Amino acid sequence: MGKIILVRHGEVSWNARACYTGWTDLALTDKGIQQAQAIAKRLRREPLEAVYSSDLQRASATAEVIAAPHDLTVVIDTDLRELNYGEWEGVAEVDLPVRSPDLYAAWSADPAGVATPGGESFTQLRDRALGAFDRIMARHPDSTVAVVGHKSVNRTMLCHWLAVGVNRYKRIGQDNAAVNVIAFTPDRVQVESVNDTCHLSHALITGEV
Repeated sequence: MGKIILVRHGEVSWNARACYTGWTDLALTDKGIQQAQAIAKRLRREPLEAVYSSDLQRASATAEVIAAPHDLTVVIDTDLRELNYGEWEGVAEVDLPVRSPDLYAAWSADPAGVATPGGESFTQLRDRALGAFDRIMARHPDSTVAVVGHKSVNRTMLCHWLAVGVNRYKRIGQDNAAVNVIAFTPDRVQVESVNDTCHLSHALITGEV
């Protein structure tokens, strides 16, 4: 049985302001770096064979911190990128119902079928991310790997593995630096934990006991 430790990247500035980030390539905040270090501390004893990440720096920087204790080089897969929000990149979530009321209403009702303007639908996101995870599982059928993704990527894939319609993705929590564990065989995928952030306690981040 293989195991994927699926991680969401640490915080970036637009996360703190609840803006749609998508393909905009933002660096981790100081808090985000601390969060990545806390994940690495948690995973330091895991027998990681590989660490994968999207090419966006908030994910790849998180992945590099996780990979360092294992002397691994991060493998980049662009299919692990966040949803492309197109013209909504950088827009605060609270502003969209006013800025684009009709399209926002349609997208909110059916994110699987309605694409963001100049961007993607959640079905398109699922299809490309699924390709990346299929490749990762095929390469590491009996090993443990870490994959650093993004909020919508992780939620969408968890929906897929749990056989939940992608339109219900918001029912799955995915905080910054969250850890999810997925076990798999050639015949079955089992979601073992979702949105685990216990490693982000003050004691783990600061090293205090």
